[in-house]
Amino acid sequence: MLQLRRASKNDLEFLIKLDLEEEGYTPSVDDTPVDVEEHCARISGYVHDADKAARVFGDTEDHEQVGGILCRFRNLKTEPESANNWTFFESIRQFLPDSGRFCEVFNLWVAPDFRRQGLAARLKRQLEIESHGRDIEMIYTHTERTNPHVIELNLKLGYREIRRGPIWDEIERAILTKDLI
Repeated sequence: MLQLRRASKNDLEFLIKLDLEEEGYTPSVDDTPVDVEEHCARISGYVHDADKAARVFGDTEDHEQVGGILCRFRNLKTEPESANNWTFFESIRQFLPDSGRFCEVFNLWVAPDFRRQGLAARLKRQLEIESHGRDIEMIYTHTERTNPHVIELNLKLGYREIRRGPIWDEIERAILTKDLI
């Protein structure tokens, strides 16, 4: 039986692997080799940091994780300006809430044998519940245009596509948002 739960330090290996899989997106030729130690520290933040969250679907009997979502709760009015993110978010400023508060989906993955069973939708709905509890007004996500099933899922869940095109590299992506108020 599958259970949706908050990720713990015991899930870190799964979450790191989930992020390193590069499934659903095209690695850039400009990508630098992954510093494993740095990457582990970054992903552990999704388990420990107050402004981030990680949820996993796991089998209650064998404890195998079959899906997960990583997100960050942002406030552009209070967080430091980092060159890459700030420039990008300024380009879509008209779609962001006036408060500056939104949830950014970092990664969503479901094991191939468990897809098309509603797990991704449940992970995203759980994110909405948590976002409401934090007075977050919008959820932001993006995916490559080569993932029409992901775009379709988001549209079914009430997201709207606000932009298509490159973000930080030459890859065409769809940017989707969902207002929560």
